[in-house]
Amino acid sequence: MEINFKKVHAPKDLIISGIILLAGIGLFFIQKAMGVCVVLCGLLSLLVYKSGYKLDGLDVLLKKKQLELNKNCQTSVMDFLNGKNVVPQLVEGNEGGTILLEVWYNAAAGIAYARLSEYKELSFQNVTGIVELTAENAQSLISKL
Repeated sequence: MEINFKKVHAPKDLIISGIILLAGIGLFFIQKAMGVCVVLCGLLSLLVYKSGYKLDGLDVLLKKKQLELNKNCQTSVMDFLNGKNVVPQLVEGNEGGTILLEVWYNAAAGIAYARLSEYKELSFQNVTGIVELTAENAQSLISKL
């Protein structure tokens, strides 16, 4: 089964869009043209600005974090993603090459998904698919972020 994430509004997104809308409405009474422009910006941000992720069938809001790591960490991270009882080394940098670790997580629920990609031919190529981590592995990875 392939795991697909859908971008959704986080509470922070709605608050920011609401503040922009209220500022535009207040500004409308001072200077109409500027107020209309700011209200349109607020509406546009309400439609476009989405920083949360949801998985189909799961009603938990996830955050996404990307880490560019040394290629020397690849075996440690691969073993961790394969479920071995290993503490992953997360050393940021690009010595010897770069790998990208993408993590979708919710710290309160203890849920995490991860994908590892390697930088080849001027782009990141997936090394693994999206992997669902066990509860204890999810907590240890989230604590390292």
